[in-house]
Amino acid sequence: MKNTITHSLLSLGILCIFSCVFASCKFSKEKENSNVSPKEITALDVVKNAIHTAGTNQKWKNIASLSYTKKSKLLLENGDIESEVTQRHHYELRPQKSIKITWVVEKDSFLIVHNDSISQKFKNGNLIDEGDTIKSSVNSSLYVIGMPFKLLDEGTVLSYEGLQTLNTIDTVHTINASYAPKEHQNHSTQDVWWYHFEKNTGAFLSSLVYHEPTYALIENEATIKHEGLTFPKRRKSYFCDEFGKKLFLRAEFWYDDYVITFLND
Repeated sequence: MKNTITHSLLSLGILCIFSCVFASCKFSKEKENSNVSPKEITALDVVKNAIHTAGTNQKWKNIASLSYTKKSKLLLENGDIESEVTQRHHYELRPQKSIKITWVVEKDSFLIVHNDSISQKFKNGNLIDEGDTIKSSVNSSLYVIGMPFKLLDEGTVLSYEGLQTLNTIDTVHTINASYAPKEHQNHSTQDVWWYHFEKNTGAFLSSLVYHEPTYALIENEATIKHEGLTFPKRRKSYFCDEFGKKLFLRAEFWYDDYVITFLND
């Protein structure tokens, strides 16, 4: 009996020593980890998180064709309507690019056609414009519909500007993007852009653009999920100051009737 008690006490002592050593090691490990700096966030980290929220890059790259209806309303500073138009956009993206945008203003019909060779605008069947201006307009439309996936386009230079307060309410990840349309055909502008993403989910919230001499803040009011990808449903554009403070509502945009086909369909 005495031997049994002695053996038990010895085992308990060894266990206590082991526990203390383990606890000491664990504390040392935790203390060591507490001194490790957190991973520095990069622009690519933010974009990848946004893409994860909006779908997958693989799914975006697998789109064969994409169509939707876009309604636009331009407003004057006093709130009066300057113009309204409803367009149908159709993009054949893969395996070859072929884009058509159609709309009607009063009795006049308009058509834009764009591919790797031509960029042309027609009115009632007659060619009225072509070249870089039309190409830039088409690329801008595709860029809007393809956010945040288009931020990974070739030639886009991204930099992370940290967490910032947007409209005195939301804390957002902010990314600066610069483009070189003279070097990259898929770029539409040399304007300076900033993109804002929700701090936790990575959702794309808004963008700020400096188009000399003015600034504009474009907010995503609502989005729509279609075929596993997130697209804009309603957007508003405001004239603003350099800090993003809204001055007046300049434009509203609505997107609907999405139709998508994929290469493996």
